Amino acid sequence: MIGRPHVPQFLTARRDFWRSLLAAVLALVVAVSPLTTPIAKADDVQPAFRVKKGVNVFPFLWKPTALKNGRFPGAGYVTVGSYFPLSNFSGIKAMGFDHVRLPVNVGPLVLASAEELQARADYVFAQVDAISALGLKVLVDIHTPDRGRDYPYDAQSLVEGSGMFDALTRVVAAFAERTASRPTDWVALELFNEPQVECQTVGLWEGYLKTLVSVARRIAPDHTLVVTGACGGGLFGLLRLDPSSFDDPNLLYSVHYYSPPEFIFQGYAPVTQDLAARYPPLFRWPATAEGASESVLAFGYSVADLWSTPSSWGYIGSRFWKLVVYYARGYDAGDIRQDFERALAWAERYDIPRERLYLGEFGAPRPKSGLLSDYNADRLAWLSAVRREAEANGIPWSYWCYGSYFGLFDEASGEQDADMLVSLGLNNP
Repeated sequence: MIGRPHVPQFLTARRDFWRSLLAAVLALVVAVSPLTTPIAKADDVQPAFRVKKGVNVFPFLWKPTALKNGRFPGAGYVTVGSYFPLSNFSGIKAMGFDHVRLPVNVGPLVLASAEELQARADYVFAQVDAISALGLKVLVDIHTPDRGRDYPYDAQSLVEGSGMFDALTRVVAAFAERTASRPTDWVALELFNEPQVECQTVGLWEGYLKTLVSVARRIAPDHTLVVTGACGGGLFGLLRLDPSSFDDPNLLYSVHYYSPPEFIFQGYAPVTQDLAARYPPLFRWPATAEGASESVLAFGYSVADLWSTPSSWGYIGSRFWKLVVYYARGYDAGDIRQDFERALAWAERYDIPRERLYLGEFGAPRPKSGLLSDYNADRLAWLSAVRREAEANGIPWSYWCYGSYFGLFDEASGEQDADMLVSLGLNNP
């Protein structure tokens, strides 16, 4: 057996020194090497536009100039300061909101020449800058009027009308260009509010949406974009949306929540009388046995004069059946929780973090004559339940809306609704 050769002691010490030095250098290289940086998972990537609670500022940037011969002349929009002073945004900030969703009437934009579009987009984003300067982040929402108002640019016509979708993509491009020049954490862009595209045909809305995302993302690669499902942007449409062909970590998915509609829209008709006829002002929330008794009693008084007319019996029966179905269903906070769980399950299916869900609208109209005496208390309880469910799941939200019939103010006195601010977890400045 051949033994190991003898190595002088001074050479052994020198070899150990170089080994130690080499180990230290390698450790340093490993520490600073980008190759060792952990690869971000989908759950680790956060959208650039990070918010918690907001309000839809309606009717700011909503009133167009008078439509003449299919065009909006002049500036396209009535000067916002004439009906919505910028000082209102300081009040919004003081209430505790960190952002506003800014519904911009799409009409003066799609019915515009190329030169008019650029000028009107500049005007819109001048307002965005003014709002940002007051300390609020801004989600610019390309907003369509309700279907049924006979506009050529409602949420259905923008997709189905001749040349209208091309006009919409030009608006998206103009807004994306201006969004791209603003800070990524302060301004985001929503591409289409409440699209009235049917959502049973697989891939139909996804095709339109992929085009809009592609146009905006090419121009504003680093900014947060907000998209939604078809069928009006509610939960039904979101659950049928397949985002696989266009999703990226800087997209938020909006859902609008007005459920149960019997309670939210009772006696209220934003466009026609259809909703008022469908949902009489007789519903309590939550739908308890006590509430059912009150509703049935109120129903009896409301149709007392109709019993003597046999032709009215079908009408009476249909309205009573709506009450039966509603209270048998037993709507309460548990239903809200289940709806949010369905949205979360959809997000998990497509590996979308829950923070990329966005409750873009929820709300209930202010009290008015003809509703049950406890409607306002029920409304406040519903608002609190929805808001708390969103916050418990880390989902940012935006209340609909600042003014008008859903607003944060008493329309008669102009005073802030203190009880409503409490329900929304806000300050009463």
